[in-house]
Amino acid sequence: MGVVTNRLADSQLGKLRRTGLTGVVDGYAVSGVEGDRKPDPRLFQMAARRRGTSLSEGGWMVGDNLIADIEGAQTVGLGAI
Repeated sequence: MGVVTNRLADSQLGKLRRTGLTGVVDGYAVSGVEGDRKPDPRLFQMAARRRGTSLSEGGWMVGDNLIADIEGAQTVGLGAI
């Protein structure tokens, strides 16, 4: 499981750490750190690499933004909800 988010680095990294998700997810990519924003495929690819996998292996994106989350995921070959 990975996290891909378009928020500010301090805010999102703080949330990941406070909730303990950094120890549970296999990888994450935060746009405020990486410089790319969803729906840019590079952000999805970075999270997949950090998980030790590739997007070609498939997967799902659960999101709340039609363009950034759903369209972005579908562009890189992921299912989207």
